[in-house]
Amino acid sequence: MKSQWFKIISTLYLIFIASSISAIQIDSLHNLLENKLSSEGFNKEQDVIEYLNLTSKLFQESPTDALFYVNALEEKLESEKNDTGRAYILSKKGTFFWLQGVYDASLKAYFEALNIFEQEENKIEVVKTLNNIGETYKKQKDYTQSARFIKLALSKINNLEDLSPELILVNLGQLFMLKGNYDSANYYLNQIQNKDSVSKQSKGFTYLYKGIVKRESSQYDSAQYFLRQSLIYWEELNYGRGITESKIEIARIYISQNNYLEANKSLKEAENIALKINALDLLLRIYQSKIDLFKLTGGKDSLVFYFDKYLQIKDSIFNSESRAEINKLSIQYNLAQKEKERFKLALQQSELSNKIEKRTQFLIFLITLLIFAFVLIFYLRNKSIQLKRAHIRLKQQKEEIEDKQKSISSKSLALARVNKELHSLNKNLEQRVMERTQKLNERNRQIAEFTFYNSHKLRAPVASVLGLINVMELAKDGKIDPILLNHLKTSSMELDKVIFNLKNLLDLDD
Repeated sequence: MKSQWFKIISTLYLIFIASSISAIQIDSLHNLLENKLSSEGFNKEQDVIEYLNLTSKLFQESPTDALFYVNALEEKLESEKNDTGRAYILSKKGTFFWLQGVYDASLKAYFEALNIFEQEENKIEVVKTLNNIGETYKKQKDYTQSARFIKLALSKINNLEDLSPELILVNLGQLFMLKGNYDSANYYLNQIQNKDSVSKQSKGFTYLYKGIVKRESSQYDSAQYFLRQSLIYWEELNYGRGITESKIEIARIYISQNNYLEANKSLKEAENIALKINALDLLLRIYQSKIDLFKLTGGKDSLVFYFDKYLQIKDSIFNSESRAEINKLSIQYNLAQKEKERFKLALQQSELSNKIEKRTQFLIFLITLLIFAFVLIFYLRNKSIQLKRAHIRLKQQKEEIEDKQKSISSKSLALARVNKELHSLNKNLEQRVMERTQKLNERNRQIAEFTFYNSHKLRAPVASVLGLINVMELAKDGKIDPILLNHLKTSSMELDKVIFNLKNLLDLDD
């Protein structure tokens, strides 16, 4: 008993933890989308694609919120007259509407996206959109239009190396299988089967549809083989819906072969998986097959039991038109509610923005005032420093002037003394000039007298001596005349006297 309660509590706790983590992840996606929507400019297609990928993650938990954010991005770009990534937005809307069963809205979005992709010559997206349109018509059971668009996608993909045609071939095989045109179905499915590089998912669908075609053609052994092969791929991919569909088809083969035990076993396995993945449409097929089984075996209680279950499931599933309309109204209502919430949030944000703006303006004013005060204080401080420096310079200049005044005063005194000396010198100058003039006159007289002695007194004895010498040279006998000698002596004495007088004259000058 305790262990059972422990298991129950543990399970509830794990469910609570899982739901909490899921709620946190959803809130995180909401916040991330809101931030991108409000902050980013979406000037590149890659920005739009990344945003749309986030909405795809959100769609798994909240389809309405995901569609709301796609519409919000579309409105934002329209208001900004920005066409960047518009085709991808429309394509994503079409996919979300398709998954919700709103096929008319899905077709409208897909056709608008197709038109833009064709204008942009985006060949890969054109092929994908044509295939999506064909699949949408298939859901509406308009097989003619579905075949038209899927074949058109196939014709365009042949010119593209970057895109594999396997998915389109699978879709065409399924389409002709649903129409009952089994030869055409086999034609397209065999193309996939014969390819080497095909994904496991495409292989799984190929073997599933070929198995159904073989079963409808009463080729039960071949049908069993293809359906078993599909199960191998579904189990490798852990794809519950594929496993369920393959087991339902295997059970129907067993019913056709009257192997009721294996049929019931296969249906029971399919029912468990369908309940686990909550696939109501598959449960409806399972219960229909069980009703057919127990009609043949005669198990009335089981027949009534599964007939009641079949009715319960059928009552919970509306026909496609009613479901689409309800989904459409539900989405419109949810979008309107979201729009109201967004408008309310926008008003709150506007009020908050106004408050922030006012506070910002006040802060800007306060900051400006502080900056002005700081600048004024800085200016006054610099001015004060400049005045102090000017005062110091003036003080220094004053001291220098005083020093210069003292120097000038001392120089003035010195000049006064010099002037006094000059004055006294000036007074004695005339006397000294007169004395000097007298000396110069006396000197000039002595020079004149010297010149006279030189030219007259000194010249006469010298001339006499020279004349006597010439007479002596003219004597023929070589004897000296005493008279001449006497005259020579006299002239020499005169010359000596003149030289003595000249010497006295020079001594006087000194």
